[in-house]
Amino acid sequence: MGAAVAVLLMWPGHPPSRTASPARGPRAIDGLWARLVPGVRPPTVELLSALAAELAAGQPTVLALQGAAVGLEPNPCPQALAACRTGGDVPSALRVDAQAVGAAPLRGLAACWEVADRSGAGLALAVTRMASGLRAAAESDAQLEGEIAAVRTSARLLAGLPLLGLLIGQWIGADPLAWLVGGWWGRAVLAAGVAFQVVGIAWLHRMVRSTRAAL
Repeated sequence: MGAAVAVLLMWPGHPPSRTASPARGPRAIDGLWARLVPGVRPPTVELLSALAAELAAGQPTVLALQGAAVGLEPNPCPQALAACRTGGDVPSALRVDAQAVGAAPLRGLAACWEVADRSGAGLALAVTRMASGLRAAAESDAQLEGEIAAVRTSARLLAGLPLLGLLIGQWIGADPLAWLVGGWWGRAVLAAGVAFQVVGIAWLHRMVRSTRAAL
């Protein structure tokens, strides 16, 4: 029953609040990488931020990408750096690098790079906006994860309250367990309580999954 009460923290149909993010496109592609898949992630946001700074300082695109990747581990764009050194197709290499988990924003960089090569348009502004959007998305995702964790913690605490009540009852001599298992009314109450616990926990997990799926 405690878990059933816990879902009221998120009812009716209101997921945890989140800050509006301008990076809906990159986020829809790869916005939750840092918490959904374990392991080391390529520092894509750091690469884009450093690249924007290099371009703003007047560096050519190839040299800017090489300078931005210095010191980043694991290397977020090894194929693109190889293309820079050999004079190859950098946008195509970026799309190959973007296939790595957590590197999907490099597809956007590849598209911007192509437009800049074909039209002569500046790349610095586009990369700056991409980096800012991804940073805002990461902050928003972290905030949402924190709120979900708080709801789950509350649900666990509330789920344990009935058991705590039974232990207290046994301790003071009320013997609630004997009543719960000793007659039809007690068994019916026990069955209903267990059913409410199961339904409440399942409902809570479903709401959390729905919230994450809507991102």
